Amino acid sequence: MKKLVLVLVLVLAFTLTALANPFVDVPLNHWAYDSVQSLAAKGVIVGFPDGTFGGAKSLTRYEFAEATAKALAYVEGMDFAAADDVAILEKLAIEFADELASLGVTVADLEASLGANSEAIAALETTVAKLDSFFEPVVISGDFTASYEKVVVPMAVATLADETNINVVATINDATTAGISVGVVDIFGGAPVVTWGSFFIDYQGADLQLRAGFVEPATIGLGLIYAYGITEGFDGFLATWVWDAETDLGGWTLFGDVEDFYVANVAFDLGDEDEVAVGVTGSYDVLAGGFAGGADVAFALGDDDETAIAVEAGVFYGAALTYAGALTIGTSLDDLTLDIDAHYVTAGFIPTNTDFTADTLGVGVTAGYPLTDELGVTLGWAYEMDSAMVAPIAHDASVDLLYTVDAATEETAGLGVAYDVLLATAVIDASYANYPLADDYVLSGAGEYDYPAGTYAAVATLEYDLAEDMDLTVEGRIDSDGAVFWSAGVELAYALAEATDLTVGFDMNTYDDMVILDALGTLTAELAVSF
Repeated sequence: MKKLVLVLVLVLAFTLTALANPFVDVPLNHWAYDSVQSLAAKGVIVGFPDGTFGGAKSLTRYEFAEATAKALAYVEGMDFAAADDVAILEKLAIEFADELASLGVTVADLEASLGANSEAIAALETTVAKLDSFFEPVVISGDFTASYEKVVVPMAVATLADETNINVVATINDATTAGISVGVVDIFGGAPVVTWGSFFIDYQGADLQLRAGFVEPATIGLGLIYAYGITEGFDGFLATWVWDAETDLGGWTLFGDVEDFYVANVAFDLGDEDEVAVGVTGSYDVLAGGFAGGADVAFALGDDDETAIAVEAGVFYGAALTYAGALTIGTSLDDLTLDIDAHYVTAGFIPTNTDFTADTLGVGVTAGYPLTDELGVTLGWAYEMDSAMVAPIAHDASVDLLYTVDAATEETAGLGVAYDVLLATAVIDASYANYPLADDYVLSGAGEYDYPAGTYAAVATLEYDLAEDMDLTVEGRIDSDGAVFWSAGVELAYALAEATDLTVGFDMNTYDDMVILDALGTLTAELAVSF
């Protein structure tokens, strides 16, 4: 009967002019008279052969399924239906799927009037999808943060800060979206600063993408001409398209930060099985005052393609012609992983977005091997020299061990040594994470030692699960070379509700990443909401 009420509520939206009473047993003054009349007028309910409605009679699932099927047919014939109404019918169709299927055998005239139930349900789902995109084209996300800070040792004036970030993305049609973000800070301070950014219009066609506004093109090749990490998005334009797929003229990418640079890249897959990736890049670099060009090749070797090789060459013409090259090799032989990076860049090679330092020769090697199922070792070696190969700029060696004590609790132990060959100095670090002391208590610690300076720092963190939605963290630190020798902090994190978090804490002597910065006692509180 509960679902019958839902249908009655749904049909109230399908208001028609009042008709004559279709059932002799439904009184004119009954509270459901209008709804019954409207349902009968639409053919959703037909009553019993004796002309009665049987309002007090229990409804079987098959009888209810028949009414649902007729309602589906009615909605299919409409030019428009409210999204909520269609959603209710979709749930009913899923709930009574078996009975609806059975009706094709037990009620002959239903299939004749409605068609196969599966087709009706599929059509309804298509309608719901269209209505969802029509009624809910805008998605809003973001976060609000309010924070309080007061230095109490020595006593100072408290500060109250706030930050709001809102992102709005609108679906215009199946191929086009648009969006914008806004950031607001210092509303509490009375002089809010509003920053609009990340505006974009994006069209995604079958073979063509066009984007204007905030763009984030991926790194091209090995990053000699353009690397994403250098710019990490900018206001400009982006176009990608396939140029005649039948004759394989490549996938093209064109983008630019209009006042600073323009970049064009075409990528091909060559070989009998398209196993070789080739790219050609050209750039007009306004900001760097020159032109750049490059070519890259990537392929795999071995029976199982276990070795990947990528090579890139680039030139830059500004005051003079300069050039650069880069190579990466990644392989996995049994349990051994090996990665090699090398580059050579001449002085004057300065595209605005290059990922390589000008005037350097560099080689880096990293190897990893599991000594046991739980213990793994990583070895690293890096060497960099100026392009004249006269003097080394950096020469480092490192070794790291990581032991997984218990994968289920993420309990791990680590030890690392990094040695600077040029300065003859070393940094030794050790850590132990997620050691379960007792029920709801977890202990972690880390420390490092600098040789030959003899300085050291360490931190120990105790986490206590006070409740399902509340965690307490207590931390102690020492730093032999810090502003003061010791530091301590306590923090209570409380999940007030979904996506709503309150954090309260106190730090005696400010600490950050193994360094004690000052001798202040600071009380903090933060309320954060995300959506």
